[in-house]
Amino acid sequence: LQFVTATSGVPSRGFSVLQGNDGNIKKFTIHGVDPKTYQYPRAHTCFNRIDLPTYGSKKLLAERLKLAVTTSATGFDIE
Repeated sequence: LQFVTATSGVPSRGFSVLQGNDGNIKKFTIHGVDPKTYQYPRAHTCFNRIDLPTYGSKKLLAERLKLAVTTSATGFDIE
């Protein structure tokens, strides 16, 4: 959750009131992307969105997601 929203918990009133960094409600969103474009999951914490490449297997998804989440604690990427 923190990887995508930059918060460690769900709001007391639920995901329907999850806010973005501007204070407006931004729904949690999973966006599928082409793995040729992005090889690893990417989080957009301002928008509560995660871009997940459409991997060919659940195993690859789990491996890449785990790597993205664990390395996000040590730095970030600016496009």
